[in-house]
Amino acid sequence: MLVVFATAAFTPLEPSMIVVIDAGHGGKDPGNLGTGRYKISEKDITLDVAKKLAGYIEKNMPDVKVILTRKDDSFPKLNTRVKIANESAADLFISIHCDAFSSPNAWGCGTYVMGMHKTKESLRVAMQENASIYKEDDYVTNYDGFDPNDPDTYIALSLRQNIYLDKSLELGSLIQSQFRDRVGRKDRGVRQAGYYVISYTSMPSVLVELGFLTNNEEEDFLISDEGQTYMASALYRALRDYRGYQSSIELEEPEEVEEQVEKVKEKKTETSPEVSETESMQIAFKVQIASSLIELDNSNPIFQGQQGVEVYISNGQFKYTIGNFKTAKEAHEKKRSLRESGFKGAFVAAFRNGKRIPMSEIPK
Repeated sequence: MLVVFATAAFTPLEPSMIVVIDAGHGGKDPGNLGTGRYKISEKDITLDVAKKLAGYIEKNMPDVKVILTRKDDSFPKLNTRVKIANESAADLFISIHCDAFSSPNAWGCGTYVMGMHKTKESLRVAMQENASIYKEDDYVTNYDGFDPNDPDTYIALSLRQNIYLDKSLELGSLIQSQFRDRVGRKDRGVRQAGYYVISYTSMPSVLVELGFLTNNEEEDFLISDEGQTYMASALYRALRDYRGYQSSIELEEPEEVEEQVEKVKEKKTETSPEVSETESMQIAFKVQIASSLIELDNSNPIFQGQQGVEVYISNGQFKYTIGNFKTAKEAHEKKRSLRESGFKGAFVAAFRNGKRIPMSEIPK
């Protein structure tokens, strides 16, 4: 259970989590202009919501460090935003945007994670947001051939191994649930798209489209202080739930701590009379290496030629594992090997009769 301190009287020397909040666009890049009925544009709304979100986190989670990629009407380059997140060793990256479409009837909220879901909509939105690159005078030099208008760019991005996809999808799902169930917005779902800012960050990352400024009703809502407060609080609650879930179920420990925990588990297993041989044989341990909203062939470059890749489906996602071990110790040894070979986000998952179970259900 996540414990939130009532006051900020005590602040840990080291933050338990670092969150980078990226307000999309800014400065000479206004983002989309909406219906044209207001002088306020996308860049203003994203900054206001980002600041509100930061305020909620700082007030209610004093042990979480918040970094804003911009605090005013400035224009950080896309690669600068990525650099801020990577150099701060952030645990999460949340980029905030507003959508636009040729039809005024389009509306609703969507969350995007790195990858290429095979739809024209994902390509459209990615091209639209990545076009901020053209506002930079030296974009040709800085982005090494990255062209927001070239579909081949996105094909190349789709082959990048995203080791944080599973947790990005998890956060995206929590965000959409909050938008839908607590704020009453239309849920456009979690999709994969080749946004630059979430394709090159080295942590779980999402890009959120708060709604369509080209829709009169949605624009009115997002420009209002009430609407921005609702959306920022929804993002905060999703982050709170994500943090609580990670802490209670699959929090990764440093290698030294992890080894000590495994030794204690093995000792308990050897001396405990309650665990029958039949019951222990039902438990298998595997190493999860990737997740995707679309099914991937085992020959996909994301698997780096690994043999014995298996798939299971959970919460509408395809999740890929390697190995089938009788003990957690064997699985952790394989996990360390996979991390060294490039699967930095690999983790051990437990299964009973082919169905994944929480680690807390494993007999001691």
